[in-house]
Amino acid sequence: MKTFVLVLVATSFYNVHVEAQEGKDNKNSKQVNKASLPTPKENEQLFYLQRDPNANTVVYTLNKKDGKIDEEDPVKAYWILYEEDGERKDLTYIQRKFAYGVNYKKLAEDEYEISLTSCKKIPMRLAYCPESKQYEAFASINNKQTIIERIFVRINGGSLFKPHIDYVEFTGRDSKSGKTVKHQLQLE
Repeated sequence: MKTFVLVLVATSFYNVHVEAQEGKDNKNSKQVNKASLPTPKENEQLFYLQRDPNANTVVYTLNKKDGKIDEEDPVKAYWILYEEDGERKDLTYIQRKFAYGVNYKKLAEDEYEISLTSCKKIPMRLAYCPESKQYEAFASINNKQTIIERIFVRINGGSLFKPHIDYVEFTGRDSKSGKTVKHQLQLE
């Protein structure tokens, strides 16, 4: 999954910038305890992405214009910088184009196929969910229609331009039973 290398490159550029400001040494080997990471609760939140080396989180929300899904840009992604007092910050151009941005294709009225620019292997479907009475991002995981809630990228060392990604974990809930569903993509 070479495309996930781009996630790390864009993330690393951001981390180098933040850590340079803080006077820290940049080491990608720092791993976070994923169970202790904060859980964002944003308006119109679809899902969020977290990764090593810190708690900063990319949140994906439904983007509306005049009360309807914005057909030109149905999903908005931005950082919540938990390491900086929860500041919200837009993704940079590089982060949008090569790592955390969203590709989309309209399927029907208020229904889109979406994927992260760095992870096209698991396409998602943005659609209205009658059970939750809101729009959700659905994916087929373990042969179950799953509402995606979280994506976690485990990084285990490497360098700025060649990080070592152990796995990417998708977490959500079964759209019928509501039970938690997890799936890890192991990377080589």
